[in-house]
Amino acid sequence: MEVQHHPHPGKKSFKEYILEFFMIFLAVTMGFFAENLREYFKDQAEIQNDVQSMVSDLRSDTAMYNFYISSNQLSDRRIDTLISMLKKDRSNTAEIYFLARYITANNNTFTPTTKTFELMKSSDALKLVRSRNLLDSISEYYQLLQYFPGVNNLQNEKLSAVHLANGQLFDGYTFQKMFDVVPTELSVVGNIKKPQENVPLLSDNRVAINAVIIAYHYLYAVTEVNNKGALVRCQMASRLINLLKREYGMP
Repeated sequence: MEVQHHPHPGKKSFKEYILEFFMIFLAVTMGFFAENLREYFKDQAEIQNDVQSMVSDLRSDTAMYNFYISSNQLSDRRIDTLISMLKKDRSNTAEIYFLARYITANNNTFTPTTKTFELMKSSDALKLVRSRNLLDSISEYYQLLQYFPGVNNLQNEKLSAVHLANGQLFDGYTFQKMFDVVPTELSVVGNIKKPQENVPLLSDNRVAINAVIIAYHYLYAVTEVNNKGALVRCQMASRLINLLKREYGMP
């Protein structure tokens, strides 16, 4: 009987092993670089979106700062006028009533937007910020916003004290007639109307009048302090907008 012999494959040469190793190494390396490239583009898209969102927040902040600072400054000037009238000449009570009610309706606290920063912090996206100086500027701005809650609370406390003190001097029915609601495109706003005639104050007692003056003084003081803090942070927000736009090529 004839016996068949199967041919045995010959051993690979050293060069073939080297070539095979090189091909495997090249495939793994290319895969590694391709994955890194995908992650890089993904990170760049993410940080670009985050920066655009942060710039939008900062623009909202600066608009809020500027509007409320201006409104508070007008209100504080009217506090100064009101205190002077209560102390020196209380004959024009229509103006006194108007000032007293206008001030309490136009005293503002500051609430900057931190949504994008908090999202970036929780998702660890801040590490994608390339510039260390820029990262420091971002962190400094948002850290300094911790100033507002405490001062805002103090300002609201002084406003509440004014409300209580006003009850000693001003007729509530007159305040009610002075208040009007005006609709706008997005919401409604309160409008304070000056009384048509002089309305008597509830008291001519010096202690009662001084209590009202003291309450308005403390509201004035805290509002001025809060305004100064807001002005500093408004300037920081504007600088941060410019830094972000320059770093990420935004118009």
